[in-house]
Amino acid sequence: NRVGQTYPEAVPPSRDVQRREDEAGEGNAKMRGAVRRMFGDYVLDDLLDQPAPRLFSSHVFGRRLLPRGIFGDDGGGAGRGRLIVVVRNLKDALVSNHHFRGLPKDGWFGNEHGPGSLNRWVDLESCPNAFGSAFKWIRESADAVEELGPDRALVIYYEALKLNFDSELRRINAFLGLPPLTEAKAQAVAAECTADSMRSDADSRVKSIVRKGVIGDWTNFIDLDSWRRVDEAFDSSIGDVAIARPLRLFHSDDVHERIARVSDSEGEWERYWNSAYRDSNQRPV
Repeated sequence: NRVGQTYPEAVPPSRDVQRREDEAGEGNAKMRGAVRRMFGDYVLDDLLDQPAPRLFSSHVFGRRLLPRGIFGDDGGGAGRGRLIVVVRNLKDALVSNHHFRGLPKDGWFGNEHGPGSLNRWVDLESCPNAFGSAFKWIRESADAVEELGPDRALVIYYEALKLNFDSELRRINAFLGLPPLTEAKAQAVAAECTADSMRSDADSRVKSIVRKGVIGDWTNFIDLDSWRRVDEAFDSSIGDVAIARPLRLFHSDDVHERIARVSDSEGEWERYWNSAYRDSNQRPV
């Protein structure tokens, strides 16, 4: 479950629907092509027929959209499964959104084609962004995490994975109740998870949407006064949400300098993230 983007077209079609649409040329041909590039021959039937324990990776969020079985039924039946929520700073998420599937015709600030990426992103009322509101995503994800509790929900930060990967990998492993990772396996997973590795894998279904995979790329786009609008939307909509607070460092104007300072102190990132996890009742590193 990843921050700020929601598009139901990213669910693979069933085998029968895929065959019928391919034969009849029905539906949005451009979108069908994008789904095929993303999923290859993988269809909904394959997703549903996974042996237990099954893994679902989705952009949907919150109690309204996540599978009902996670939360239990109205009769008091216990929920099943575990939820991992991956959060990323909202300025880099906006840059990623802006470049997703090509640059938008209305640019950053809008023109005759539309309101522009920045205006869509910070619109907290009507949220015209086709991929949903990142601010709403964080608040409703936080509510779901709180409802499920630390034994069944885990928050992971994209920035923590980039800056403290080994510890975060072991944290995920422990949360899922898996056997302890060997050093060799941990190194192999780390190598496979780099942006360069995903881009170079000819069989990867995600290589077409992997752009840079860095922290603080937002500083290369638009001016700081315009970025203040994201800060204002953040403060007014999710400033009180515990899982959002660690993102403030990565929204700061001097983000690269601050990252460098923390990285210079051994163990400082682990202390930073553990403090964030304690504040939101999460499992520490």
